[in-house]
Amino acid sequence: MLKAMIPNRRLLAPILIPTILITIGMTLGNAFIPLYARKLGASMATAALVSSLFFLGQAAADLPVGWLVHHFGEKRNMAGGGILTVLAMVLRIAATDMMMFTASVILFGVGISLIWIAQMSWLKKEIGGRDRGHAMSMEGGALRLARILGPLAGGFLAENFGYRVLFGIQGIFCLSAVLVILFAIPHTPGAEGSYARSLETAAARWKSGRTTILAAGVGLAGLMMLRASRDILIPLWGGELGLNEARIGIVMFTGAAVDTALFWISGIIMTRSGRKTAAIACTTGLALAIALLPLARSFPALMLLSALAGLGNAMGAGINLAISGDLAPGDSPVAFMSIWRFFMGFAGFGGPALAALMIGIAGNASAPPVAAATGFMGALLMFFFMKDTTRK
Repeated sequence: MLKAMIPNRRLLAPILIPTILITIGMTLGNAFIPLYARKLGASMATAALVSSLFFLGQAAADLPVGWLVHHFGEKRNMAGGGILTVLAMVLRIAATDMMMFTASVILFGVGISLIWIAQMSWLKKEIGGRDRGHAMSMEGGALRLARILGPLAGGFLAENFGYRVLFGIQGIFCLSAVLVILFAIPHTPGAEGSYARSLETAAARWKSGRTTILAAGVGLAGLMMLRASRDILIPLWGGELGLNEARIGIVMFTGAAVDTALFWISGIIMTRSGRKTAAIACTTGLALAIALLPLARSFPALMLLSALAGLGNAMGAGINLAISGDLAPGDSPVAFMSIWRFFMGFAGFGGPALAALMIGIAGNASAPPVAAATGFMGALLMFFFMKDTTRK
């Protein structure tokens, strides 16, 4: 049973363990970035914008990371990315103003970019065909398992011990991930040939399937905007309701628990109905939950909407990894993947940035419906123009 669920376990396990550790390190504090920015004196709109810079850091690094992975191999880049996340936490602990705090958010995004592109490249090389949907679903499940523990523990730590203790524990998890990468993952050499060859294969792949690639890219960009907006708008909305960090952590935990408990649904949908169906179902469910956010006027109502968002997101566990893995060329995929991640990173930045803009222009209640509308439009584009990428 386990062998059927996790193909190539010997290769996948070293990916899952550091993924869980680094994601716990990330989710312990990411939900509280906007709240800490508020404590440093930022407005609600500025707090949302600062949080979005995590995704901007990823996007800025994605293209050069493709070259680095090609030349130096996956293991070195995973380790380098982990070290950057540790340094980001050290900077965050030392931060006494918005400039230092903002720099730590961006640096953490750069480190995550190094790790995730290297992982995507490795998974593309080692796990192919029909098994990739299961593998990517398990990767998404690992992320969701970490998301259960992170917000709940982070809220407790911030409320009872302060933010600097929270940031220090984040750093410990990131350092643990670095050690696992260094000692548990075998050496991976750089790719043979020039990076120009990888760019050529990416260009050839674009020419052979541009309509599906464009529809999938725009649709998943809408999903990325929703996911980023959810992680920022729900904590900010809780803060506006007067909830403390512990209660906001419980709200985020509720959504993550539903998400994690049901992530296996994504693997079933992708295998039986295809990647396209899973992507549309995930986007639509998440957009609906965010659209209803202005109606949440109490702690239980916010928990209910967080659970609804978790249900929607569960239907697309690993969907971005699965579709990008399907679309990437089999020969030298790293350039395609880095370009893909570049646009997904900007989409993740665009969701909270758009929310910040709407908050500044029309007030707090205007951001959730606008974010939801972008997701619904992405789902429509995928429905009409995207061919399913599932390998038969």
